[in-house]
Amino acid sequence: MADFPSHEAPAHKAGALPVMLPGKLTGRDLLLAQVYSHLKANKPVLLYGAAGIGKTALAAALASAYTDLPGGALWLNVENATLDELIVRVGRAYDVAEIMSANTPLGLVGAAASTLTSQKPLLVLDGRHNAVGTMDFIMRCANDLPAILISNEPIDGPWTPINVGVLDAEPAMALLKNLAGLDGQAGIDDDLDELASILDYNPYAIVIAAGTLRTSKQPPATYLQAFEQIPSSSGATPPLLALTIGFRSLHKSLQGILLMLGASFTGGASAELLSLMAGAPQETVEQVMNMLAASYVVERFQRYEAPYYHLHDITAGFAQTWLRSQGQLDTLHAKVRDAVVDYVKKYSVDSPAAHDKLATEMDMIMEVARWCAENGDRDSVNQIVVSLTQAGSFISERGYVFELLQLREMASSYTQPFPGNPTPSALPMEPAVYDSDDVVEDEDDFEDEDDFEDDEDFADEDDLEEDDDFDDEDESAVASASSAAVASLLELEEDSQAVPISGDALSQLQAALRTAKQEHATEREAELLEKIGQIQAERRMDTEAIVTYSEALTAYETLDEVEGILKTLDTLSALMVKTENSNAAVMHATRGIGLAEEIGDLESKMHLLVTLADARQQLGESGEAMRNYGQSLEIARNEGDEQNEALILYKLGYAQLDNSQPEVAADTWEQALKLFRGQSKRDYEGRVLGALGSAYGDLSRWEEAINFHTSALYIAREVKDKEVEALELSNLGYASVQANQLGQAVTRYRQALHLAYQADDRDNIISNIVDLVRLLVESQKHLDIADLLINSALPLDPTDRDVLKLKERITAAKMQAYASDVKLLPVNGTAKDYAANAYKLLDG
Repeated sequence: MADFPSHEAPAHKAGALPVMLPGKLTGRDLLLAQVYSHLKANKPVLLYGAAGIGKTALAAALASAYTDLPGGALWLNVENATLDELIVRVGRAYDVAEIMSANTPLGLVGAAASTLTSQKPLLVLDGRHNAVGTMDFIMRCANDLPAILISNEPIDGPWTPINVGVLDAEPAMALLKNLAGLDGQAGIDDDLDELASILDYNPYAIVIAAGTLRTSKQPPATYLQAFEQIPSSSGATPPLLALTIGFRSLHKSLQGILLMLGASFTGGASAELLSLMAGAPQETVEQVMNMLAASYVVERFQRYEAPYYHLHDITAGFAQTWLRSQGQLDTLHAKVRDAVVDYVKKYSVDSPAAHDKLATEMDMIMEVARWCAENGDRDSVNQIVVSLTQAGSFISERGYVFELLQLREMASSYTQPFPGNPTPSALPMEPAVYDSDDVVEDEDDFEDEDDFEDDEDFADEDDLEEDDDFDDEDESAVASASSAAVASLLELEEDSQAVPISGDALSQLQAALRTAKQEHATEREAELLEKIGQIQAERRMDTEAIVTYSEALTAYETLDEVEGILKTLDTLSALMVKTENSNAAVMHATRGIGLAEEIGDLESKMHLLVTLADARQQLGESGEAMRNYGQSLEIARNEGDEQNEALILYKLGYAQLDNSQPEVAADTWEQALKLFRGQSKRDYEGRVLGALGSAYGDLSRWEEAINFHTSALYIAREVKDKEVEALELSNLGYASVQANQLGQAVTRYRQALHLAYQADDRDNIISNIVDLVRLLVESQKHLDIADLLINSALPLDPTDRDVLKLKERITAAKMQAYASDVKLLPVNGTAKDYAANAYKLLDG
């Protein structure tokens, strides 16, 4: 194991489990035996039931017993964890360098499986599950291992589901008396029995009530009177009833720190980070948290031999609901963000102690970054990224490469960094013909919406018919499989991409390749592999093309044919970038650049430098990307190659923007714009205008940003580029929000949603609905429309955390609206109708 084991490492003593251990379980003997019978047979079990029903306590009791066994207990708290995230966490738990350093963990399923098989832990996955990710992980990585899955809802999968229900009356009474410290007291059984009944024998509600009785020193009869102050019509669950009464009994200082922890995105933090969030001395915070832990409102356990505090999901939800009702949640979220950014900066040094501090809060760091990204705060995410990368070997030694890549993606612009990389043999695109004004100066062709009240209701109209944007192309047939036909295919010019090749032709080439291998004709084998790879790449069979070109590279190396090696490295590195295999792209491109320098091939060197820069961009290394783009730009200018100069400037601008240099990026894009206009490349002209919108957005010059994005939108529609059109509509939605043009933002997001529906792009449908609903939910009158939209997103991805959170928020907001007798706007038609009706404004 590592010198500095992760806090996610398997526990080999009960106190090392990342959960507050229960005392002796009451009333769960039969359930314990039932679960253990499956674990003993190395079978997975799903414990499901309502929040607070005691699932985690049951699992903790079993896990504490397994800590005495050689494999220990590997307990992973999950929040919609995907398979790749779970693989990475296994790598950290067991210090598997191959997994911890992987950019694409999905390729290391076997390594994770062999690690778990050899270590033989009890596996516990507790929290909100990504059903697909959890199932894949159990089936592919944890087969034949004892495993406990904990969920509020039943999940289909290769496990035995066991429903955990409320306690029986007698054990519920015993639990209440024991935790409240009332064992042996006479004359209180009737009151306690009534209390347990009111709480519906729910374990968590009983624990919270016991904590309140214990710390407030109230007799049960007095405590019962508090329930009379809560209207029976409130519909509060037993845990919320107990929490409400317990919260009212706390001193204001305790209430404040509890609410602060509830606003912390993860519901958990160390005392040090809490002190930064609350602006209070750490010693005071620890005293307060210990008092809250004594009343069972807060869970306390250890991370890196230091106290770590955590709220049950019910308590965290209670705190956030209270803060939202008081209008304080956003304010506290901002405080949490500032505290986390300062905390990461403080420990961005290369020492084991500092690395422990960062690892302790890494889940909080990730959630804060997500919140910042969702709210357009790219600067804070960038600060986090910079601080983590300055913490010496923290990322590599502690295994957070996967998380760093996610953070860099969050820190990137809300626009696409650049379009798919052109193939090295045809770096510039062919010019497009156009004849219209360069820049749209206003938005006269669009209907403005001053506020939400001007937002159009649904119209009862038929769905717009979707045009077939692409017609099937007829493929030419190859006459025969003769050697002459194969030879003719090999004689095609390298840039003759317009010639369609049939599937039969590919089969012919593969048959010829087998013959060449049997005859050990290496030169012919290399030629055939190159042609097969070209066909596969043209058909977007990128993975197959990478395998083929890798074989071609080996063949050319055997022949010691330098030009063939260089050409293959050029193509292979570009394919690696296209498939986001960034580290491999860096390796191949770097080798190719060295070879191009040796033989003086400036054109290949320029292409490879661009590919290397693209890969650096994908890795979030914007500074290195800028340097490589600059080197390729120098070659293009020295050679008088204005087509490549323009494209490199376009890409360089994004690297500068991601390196927090928006003004420099804007200057770079102005140069690119001039060149693209001179080349009559209308499509790229539009893309550069959209990029300029991003730069001005980073400068908070939102009116100018809107004008640039609007111009880019018009050009995208002119050249019929639906992908860019959808992107610019989303960008306009975001910029309009920042400019406080909320009605316009709603319209733009609706129009972007229509294009997402037309393209049947699930991810874009969900993201546009999320952006749109975040606006609509702020207006009570639009809650039914927001509900319709979010309900249409749920079937597309029932585990999406943003969708689930918005659904909860809409449900709560509608209850408040009904209570306030707010009249909601009518809903007519479907979500598709709502999007399509707005899109018609573009053609009006």
